[in-house]
Amino acid sequence: MHIHGSYNIGLVILSFIIVTLASYSALDLVGRIIHSKQKAKKYWLVGGAITMGLGIWSMHFIGMLALQVHETITYDYLKVLISVGIAIFASGMSLFFVSRETMNWKQLLIGGASLSTAILTMHYTGMASMRMAASIQYDPLLVICSVLIACSASVAALKINFRYKHQKATRLVEKIISANIIGIAVAGTHYTGMAAATYHSNHTVSPTSSALPVGTLFLALGIGSAMLFIQIVVLFFISLDKKLTLQNKELLLTQQKYDSLVTYNPDIIFRMNKEGKLETINPAVFRILGYTPEEIQRLSIESLVSEEEWQESKNYYMDTLKGTLRSYEIMAIHKNKSKVTFNVLTVPVYVDNEIEGVYGIAKDITEQKAALAKVNYMAYHDELTGLPNRRSFKEKANIFIEQNVEGMSALLLMDIDRFKTINDTLGHGQGDWFIKEIAKRFDDCLEPGELLARIGVDEFAVFLPQISGLEQVEIAAQRLLESLVEPIKLNNHDIYTTTCIGISAYPQDGGDIEELLKRADLAMFLGKGTGDSSYKFFKESMESRLDKILIEEEMRTGIHKDNEFLLYFQPKIDTQTEKISGVEALVRWNHPRLGFVSPAEFIPLAEETGLIIQLGEKILDLACAQLHAWHKEGFDSIHIAVNISTRQFMQENFIEKLRCMLDKWNIDGRNLELEITESTAMNNVNRAIFTFERLRELGVKIAIDDFGTGYSSFAYLKDYPINTLKIDQSFIRNLATGGPDEAIVASIIGLAKNMQLNIVAEGVEYQTQFDFLKEMECNQVQGYMFSKPLPAHELEDKFLRNLYAFPVA
Repeated sequence: MHIHGSYNIGLVILSFIIVTLASYSALDLVGRIIHSKQKAKKYWLVGGAITMGLGIWSMHFIGMLALQVHETITYDYLKVLISVGIAIFASGMSLFFVSRETMNWKQLLIGGASLSTAILTMHYTGMASMRMAASIQYDPLLVICSVLIACSASVAALKINFRYKHQKATRLVEKIISANIIGIAVAGTHYTGMAAATYHSNHTVSPTSSALPVGTLFLALGIGSAMLFIQIVVLFFISLDKKLTLQNKELLLTQQKYDSLVTYNPDIIFRMNKEGKLETINPAVFRILGYTPEEIQRLSIESLVSEEEWQESKNYYMDTLKGTLRSYEIMAIHKNKSKVTFNVLTVPVYVDNEIEGVYGIAKDITEQKAALAKVNYMAYHDELTGLPNRRSFKEKANIFIEQNVEGMSALLLMDIDRFKTINDTLGHGQGDWFIKEIAKRFDDCLEPGELLARIGVDEFAVFLPQISGLEQVEIAAQRLLESLVEPIKLNNHDIYTTTCIGISAYPQDGGDIEELLKRADLAMFLGKGTGDSSYKFFKESMESRLDKILIEEEMRTGIHKDNEFLLYFQPKIDTQTEKISGVEALVRWNHPRLGFVSPAEFIPLAEETGLIIQLGEKILDLACAQLHAWHKEGFDSIHIAVNISTRQFMQENFIEKLRCMLDKWNIDGRNLELEITESTAMNNVNRAIFTFERLRELGVKIAIDDFGTGYSSFAYLKDYPINTLKIDQSFIRNLATGGPDEAIVASIIGLAKNMQLNIVAEGVEYQTQFDFLKEMECNQVQGYMFSKPLPAHELEDKFLRNLYAFPVA
């Protein structure tokens, strides 16, 4: 007889909840299995298999208890245990496949087949464990359906869970989905398999109540409650393990970051305990100090520093143990015995609000200190000579003054003559060597305690911090001047140089170094122009006499006025006729406030400020105007010589400007002679020759001024289309005394005659000089023997209107 049964819906739902929760718990264990170490991985796999297996089996058993039939059912406990084992094995297989790092389709199908086979085997083994007075027959079609459901659901669950197991953002959702799919697979397989079974009674029994026996209900609820409790406990331990794992991971990450920071830090990092014992130190110490790890272990910190620095560092260490951060410098000894400077920062190590030791960071600042020292040296010293520079000189001098308030001090300021000419002629390399030699000579003649500095391109200063009187200053000045007596050899030339020393004294000339420098500079400026080395003390009268800044402003405006810059004329005398043969135009400044200012005072300033170009054009224009006026008065044979500065001569438009002036005053170029210094001619030979050629086209004569004071040989003269050589007055001064100057002058005159050049001697003051020059057939002379420079109207009265060379009394 066919037996009909029905299901208790409550127990069916309970069975599904249990199997889904068990699947979720087991799948959550997948993460534990993946991220655990090898030994722990096995434990989590076994635990997951048992948890999931018991859940699946519980669902199956409660599902069978949910079936209500009119027969008494008992169970074969051995087969029940076998079904439990199969469920656990099936769960273990699924977890094993899911927790693998890779899974291809072949592995997925094998895993799905294994899981579905285990589920089906567990189900039908469980069905076979039922004992009742009836036989079970299965519908083949429904059995096949249960197989298909088990296989497809198993594969889908494995695939979904494997795909999303590393994606944390969707992991919870996917795990729930996967757990439900597995639950559906197991429940679908179970209830489809149950539906496939039909029960046929073997004897006639009377119908019983359709209500579930109380003992069966309690058994189902007991098993369900136990499994729910197990799943909750498992989930709790999984959550706890996750939290602990995350904390351990964060601690490990923090430790790794700390280890990386310490191990690979370029600075030395160390830790010391409260007793001052070194506990840890990073590898940077080996690289910076050159010791091996074994050598460092044998060395103590005290052996790496001096006794004094060790005591000082211990004081800093004790301060840090009291909670104070300390930063200090200490010098250690490298393995090669060199010094290594560290900047050390120490901080206290707190454990439970108690200081347990000290952390330290030692940064190698050796190169930084060396660079800083170099920068500091360069900031206070002249790069070329190594002497203190202006900044250093002023600071040191002011310190001396402050320390010697009641005493006297003196400042000697000097600049070197002809330095620019040396630079322009011989090049900056020779100019640098020249300055270094000057610095050495000055330094060699200093007394102990005297301070020498280079405060400008060609300016030097000496400070005497403590003097007894001005006589001591004069002695020092004389020593400096005497150091320049001997020539300096440059490119096989003997270079003679001079200087003018300006002197100011503390406290009478100023209360600080700025005032002393200003007044020494003023004294030096006013002392120039003699052509010889000399020194000059500052006097109060100089303040009203000259101020360079004011003078520059007044010169700039005075050039554009008609009555300030005037021309005086010094006659040139023919040595054979002893009559005037020409004049040299010399500029004078009739200053509205100071009166006549010497050219020795304003010409250097004009060259320094660049006003020499404007001034030169002014002089040239005045000379052309005067020549025009004399020609109108009938003095047709007179010609004027005009000095041209280097800057003016080297101007690109110099020839054009000169042509315009000649046209403006209707002057024949043959009546104008331009005097060029020897150094100007040698400054740029190609440029000079080009300009000389253009001047010759204009008919303008060319004279080489101060001949004999330059640095070139006579050979260059053959390349220049010049007309006149002017012998410098330094050679004329000692004529007729039998000295070497006579031979030099005779050679120059002979050279000029051979080259058919006109020769002029400057600075003739005595008859003996004139007689010698006349005998040597020098063409022309000029000097105070005949006349000082005169205004135009005086020159006319005393020379141009007179038949004789000498003025009539």
